[in-house]
Amino acid sequence: MLATVAALTINPLFLRHDLMIELGRLEMAIEDVRSHHSANDQVLSPLETKLARINEALTRLSA
Repeated sequence: MLATVAALTINPLFLRHDLMIELGRLEMAIEDVRSHHSANDQVLSPLETKLARINEALTRLSA
């Protein structure tokens, strides 16, 4: 029973790692859109919003 409960807890180190990976992917996607496409706000806006949310989550995780 305790092993099951322990498996359900989220390790902050793994969460930080996953968020950093997603942050890198978003930054590359934003750079790709800006360099290869006309900087279309319909494409950039959701990516930049998600980037800001991940940055905020990382800030809260570090605190």
